[in-house]
Amino acid sequence: MKQSNRKKNTQNSEVKVDAMGFTKSKLNEYDKSVGFYYTNLINSLILYTYNEKQLDKMAPILIDPLTELYEELDYAFTPVLFETVFRNKLIDNQFKNELHKFKTMVNEIPNEIWDWKYLDKHETWVKIRSEADKLLNNIGIETRDYNNDYTKVVSNTGEVLFKGNKMD
Repeated sequence: MKQSNRKKNTQNSEVKVDAMGFTKSKLNEYDKSVGFYYTNLINSLILYTYNEKQLDKMAPILIDPLTELYEELDYAFTPVLFETVFRNKLIDNQFKNELHKFKTMVNEIPNEIWDWKYLDKHETWVKIRSEADKLLNNIGIETRDYNNDYTKVVSNTGEVLFKGNKMD
């Protein structure tokens, strides 16, 4: 009986869990898509550097760029996805707090200025654009080109109009 308890305890200690409650094997599954999570996070920041005209040009890819602006960033900050980028060292841990501060700034944008007519003029949007640009520079991202490797555009009829390089 003692031996079977010892064996159970050994098996239980082999199941490692991170701070969010994920097992090592589950984290390995997330690691397989780390390129996508990283690209999503960087693309989200890049979109926040865009002015009204630049963001409007994204309509063929993003469909509703203003909505995507918020939703892409929100998805990028899903805790397990966000942490996967850092665990795999695609972005240095020193930038976690800066990224969280940026996300907080975006969350605090008043609903009434989430409108095209304010993107180029309102001081909050000007500050957000500047902060996104500074953050990308600090992380070491030189380009402000949206990476569409993981993008797939499908027409209303189901026809694939565009398929990024890393899409199946």
